[in-house]
Amino acid sequence: MDNNKIEVTGISEPLLWLIDERVRHFGGDRAAYIRDLIERDIFGTSHGQKQQSADLGTKRTFDPQQWSADMKLLAQGAEKIPVLPPEAFTRESIYGNHD
Repeated sequence: MDNNKIEVTGISEPLLWLIDERVRHFGGDRAAYIRDLIERDIFGTSHGQKQQSADLGTKRTFDPQQWSADMKLLAQGAEKIPVLPPEAFTRESIYGNHD
């Protein structure tokens, strides 16, 4: 395989942290994990995922503490997002004159 490179810019630090957490959990490296994500997006599943499923045999259990930590990380900076007024969520404001 040729040494093809794709540069991805604009990935936030919290997202990179989550990617690295997944890499630590499943093994490998960041580049392999991102290649696997692209493959799954294009083909619907990946060769690595099929192998992982066979190796793991069981589904990972939900960890509420890890989920909470991930949500706090993703919410960093959310206070800068403006709060919309209630009228922004009315049927009329969403659909306008469309019936």
